[in-house]
Amino acid sequence: MDAISLVLIVGGVVAVVAGALQARGPLATIRHLDATQANLERYDSWRGKNSGVQADGPTGADIMRAQMRQRLLLWAAVIVAGVVAVVVGLLVG
Repeated sequence: MDAISLVLIVGGVVAVVAGALQARGPLATIRHLDATQANLERYDSWRGKNSGVQADGPTGADIMRAQMRQRLLLWAAVIVAGVVAVVVGLLVG
């Protein structure tokens, strides 16, 4: 194994681990927001649906969910790049 393949493998493993660790936060936030939204929808069906100007627009939770999905996609791309680096490192070496 030469130095280039070793660097690619180690760098790829580091990217996969870092991406997985960083993706946990946004994923947990998305799950929490989805659970809260499901809870609110259950209570709305029980109490009667709110009908007003605020019910039609995006909420702060919707905006935060979109931001967390963007972060999750970014870290997923880092993980994919790490896997590609490991595979290339193994093929080169």
